[in-house]
Amino acid sequence: MRAIVLESGRFRLEENYPTPEPAVDEALVRVRLAAVCGTDLELARGYYTFSGIPGHEFVGEIAEGASKGQRVVADINVGCAQCEACLGGNVHHCRSRSVLGIKHRAGAFAEFVVVPKRNLVPVRASISDEAAALAEPVAAALRVLEPFGDHLPDKALVIGAGRLGFLVAQVLQRQGIEVTVFIRSDARRSQLANAGLSSCDAVDDAAWPWIIETSGAEGGLALAERAIAPQGTITLKSTIASPTRLDLQALMVNEVRLLGSRCGDLVAAEAWLGAGHLRPPTSIRFGLHEIEQAIEAARSSEWQKIFIEPNRAWT
Repeated sequence: MRAIVLESGRFRLEENYPTPEPAVDEALVRVRLAAVCGTDLELARGYYTFSGIPGHEFVGEIAEGASKGQRVVADINVGCAQCEACLGGNVHHCRSRSVLGIKHRAGAFAEFVVVPKRNLVPVRASISDEAAALAEPVAAALRVLEPFGDHLPDKALVIGAGRLGFLVAQVLQRQGIEVTVFIRSDARRSQLANAGLSSCDAVDDAAWPWIIETSGAEGGLALAERAIAPQGTITLKSTIASPTRLDLQALMVNEVRLLGSRCGDLVAAEAWLGAGHLRPPTSIRFGLHEIEQAIEAARSSEWQKIFIEPNRAWT
């Protein structure tokens, strides 16, 4: 099969990469569409030691067996199924877990990917491939709600209007929360307005009960520290690859809650997409043979989602 391999910080196309063979509890999935995530770019910068096929946001179809042709998305965390965390339903924190395209497991920048059957979630016909390929980041966006239960704050500030920030803002808005996105780019501000989302380029100190940091930048975290209200919550929602400084004294004195937030429930994400909640971002597709152009586009300042289409014809 054809596949993209990440090695020593570089993405390259392999024309004759071995097609994976699924174990008895796994499924061979033909990748229909995979999305380039910020984490993929950080892997190339050395955020985590990984060599192999990257890619973890995708939609595919089962390639063999009784369910052949069924479209699916997948929880990217593969637990050991034996430890206390796994047996307690907390697979995302299994100490021995592998992660599709990130940690000890091949990902979806290829014609085929092998996934444990227990990780697969069927996709209803009403959801487009482009929307389904966003199920994993949508699940991550929905995850920010869970620590609050039925007591969500009335308003929230999302720092960063990248691809993840855009999804988080939509999730909050659908929950009836007054959400504002902090952004300084006029182009992205226009995109947010087209999606019915409010934005700002300045914030008052100690004014926000809840801040979701999605920029992954030290400046974004510093802004969150300044803008959070006493007894407020800062949710960290993005890969922050570089060392950062926190004013722990101020966080303690103001009784600020600092929460990490990672992967979410794919079943809930598929249902959210099926309900038609998503306002999709602008997007562009590339073939596997166009990986250099795809990565360049993903690294650019343009506000769009980059998709890899493994079966896209050469042009």
